[in-house]
Amino acid sequence: MFQTNYVNTLLKGLDPFHQKSLLLRPGQFINGEIVKIYPGQLASIRLRGVTLTAKLEASLIAGSRYWFQVQPKEGLPVLKVFGDGVGDDKIPQQLSLNSKLNERVVKSLVQADLPFTRDQVVRGAEMLQSVGMADEQGLSILRLLVKKNLPITPATTKALHSMSIGQGFAAHLDELLYLLKSEKIKEPLLVQVQQVLETITTKGNIKVDQHIILDLLRTYIKDDTKAVQSEEARLLLQKLGIIEQQSPKEVVAQFKETITKTDEAHLKQIWPILVREQILLQLTNGKIDDLLTKVVLEKNEDGERTLQQLLSLFNAKGDKSLLSSVFQQEETVGKQLTSIIQQIGFQHERNARQFFLFKDQNSETFLTQLKALLIKSQQIQLPSSIESKIEAIINQITGQQLLSINQEGPMVHQSVMIPLKLFGETTDLTIQWEGKKEQDGKFNPDHCRILFYLHLRKIKDTVIDVQIQKRIVSLQIYNEFDKPEALINVFLPYLKKSLTKLNYQISSLKWTQPKQSQKNNNKSNPVSPVNRLYQPHRQYQGVDIRI
Repeated sequence: MFQTNYVNTLLKGLDPFHQKSLLLRPGQFINGEIVKIYPGQLASIRLRGVTLTAKLEASLIAGSRYWFQVQPKEGLPVLKVFGDGVGDDKIPQQLSLNSKLNERVVKSLVQADLPFTRDQVVRGAEMLQSVGMADEQGLSILRLLVKKNLPITPATTKALHSMSIGQGFAAHLDELLYLLKSEKIKEPLLVQVQQVLETITTKGNIKVDQHIILDLLRTYIKDDTKAVQSEEARLLLQKLGIIEQQSPKEVVAQFKETITKTDEAHLKQIWPILVREQILLQLTNGKIDDLLTKVVLEKNEDGERTLQQLLSLFNAKGDKSLLSSVFQQEETVGKQLTSIIQQIGFQHERNARQFFLFKDQNSETFLTQLKALLIKSQQIQLPSSIESKIEAIINQITGQQLLSINQEGPMVHQSVMIPLKLFGETTDLTIQWEGKKEQDGKFNPDHCRILFYLHLRKIKDTVIDVQIQKRIVSLQIYNEFDKPEALINVFLPYLKKSLTKLNYQISSLKWTQPKQSQKNNNKSNPVSPVNRLYQPHRQYQGVDIRI
């Protein structure tokens, strides 16, 4: 799924947000090429794909590559030439790193073109040895820790490893909830964990405006609907349990037959101004579309009841648990997602610091969030199945925290993975934001970019790229299947209406199939598909240095 692909992309050192940038830290070793030398002891130097202007204080040759070490100086970064024409293979020896694992670590970092310190190599090798991950996957995680300047510890390594092994976050939560229910443990702390998981599951059940169901039905049964669009509508209606394996004509025939057997009072609740004979006459004249248009659905319990009664005329065996997922929810999706993020405890360490340092009573709620409860539950005796699942979830939450924020110049990149249930299917939604933050710490809503990564059973991997400029929204959807015209035609008007209420306007919607769009790409380019999909607005560079 895209969530896993996204994490694996990061673990390989390829950031899908933006191209390589340069951040130099004292003690780092970095390889660079002197591109050109200019009068006045100036030179162009290329470090990690970034071309900089350097003030030369050493005799260097244009076109040659050198190893440099970043010096702890104030002001402009200072690079000191390391050794005399030292080759990549001699770096471990020059740094007195003579063990085989140290050499593998250095080689891995050099091949990834990552600046590193001697201490990072030593601690990295020790860490990989201690956790039993002295393999390529362990090295890829170490590269990410070095790249993002994260602590090199067994805990951070296990956290990132948990995100690369494939199982989704939502699946982990579902499994723990199942284990807690089946074990029937009376321990108060685990009961509290179960309640929080149930809350997250409830909040994660994203519902859709009930009018969409009427539009899907109308799309399916209309005579002038194209075959492809009719099939798209049928698949979704079947998924919701509204129809079975029936053609549009069979659906209408069953609908008409059911109406003849239905109590008049029941029909009056759906069509208050029509009697049975008028309803049947419209069906006989092929005006079922007009008939469905006359159904009024209020955005309350009465509207839900009316829709249930209408759908029962199509299929009395409809799955009510699935149908409940299409009724209008009380909260907005934004509030639902915010609530889930808070319940999981992605701000656990920050809230703990606020609470213990500043005695902030408002931060005390972090103690009832999932991560805090799971950490506390590790202190009690647990069945091995529950213990291992709790550890996996803690590692996944921590891994997300480690990868969630990155800043390059004035641009901030932030991401989060949220467990959801869409049309009865459990999945993970990964959201990534790119933009400038205002003084209040929030992204500028007029100019930003948002990506949604989603995996669903029918349409598989999907990326939705939302670009906002002056509150004008352009959408680009990446999916390997053909464009679902019927579903887009049904959902787009509701999306436009909702965005208009927030003072946004949609300028375009484009559907792109990645396999086709990538056929002309350079096959030697090692960048992953997700990385190709996301191209940066700009790259921040232009650092001046002294050599």
